[in-house]
Amino acid sequence: MPSPAIPQIAAKTLDAARGGLENAIADEGLRYAFYLLTQIALASREEDWRTRLRELGLALSERSTVFDLSAAFQNAVDDHLITHGWSSDISEIAQRAAGDALGTLAGPRAETLFGNAGEELRLAVRTLSTKNGFATLGQHFFGHFLARFLNFYLSRATAATSNRGPIEGIGDISQFNSDLVRHCEQSAAIVHDFAGEWYSKTEYQKGIDPQNAAGFVAIAVKKLQAELQGQRAA
Repeated sequence: MPSPAIPQIAAKTLDAARGGLENAIADEGLRYAFYLLTQIALASREEDWRTRLRELGLALSERSTVFDLSAAFQNAVDDHLITHGWSSDISEIAQRAAGDALGTLAGPRAETLFGNAGEELRLAVRTLSTKNGFATLGQHFFGHFLARFLNFYLSRATAATSNRGPIEGIGDISQFNSDLVRHCEQSAAIVHDFAGEWYSKTEYQKGIDPQNAAGFVAIAVKKLQAELQGQRAA
């Protein structure tokens, strides 16, 4: 059973890390990671999706797996930040959260008797290219982002104390991490419908670009902040 302390710990950590989360709104790595997720989802609708992925800086072979996709994703964000920004802790968290989301959602769907490579991978990602599919991808991405963000600040707070930390007494640390991810994924349900509706409407009306993706990220982060604060007040 998840620890009943998780919501309180998450809210208190958010209080301590409020400035960091405010800064995340303008973080180029987070913005671009989300934008790249939208483009990967859209590329999967094309039979020759590897051509579109190459244009985005993701080099995949015919035998690439979901792990290769996650690695290529992180490389593409790194390359983007070399010329359009700089890498930060937030950027690293966002990149890993994207890999988490793709692995969790596309990985199992891509599995076959012959592995999870090639066309199976594209078809697995394609399930995330619909309105409902991207809503789920958005929720998982922001849920994993929030969990990693809170854990990052929680680890710093714990390291700054002597022999005592915010998570003392809650049990096994791996169980705590698992519970935190689950709690944050559930909290990120606040952006589920919003992500799907924004993705579908924006792509249909004018196309998704880095600018309107950044606008979405800003609103999504504020929704997550409000959700966690509301849980604490409840």
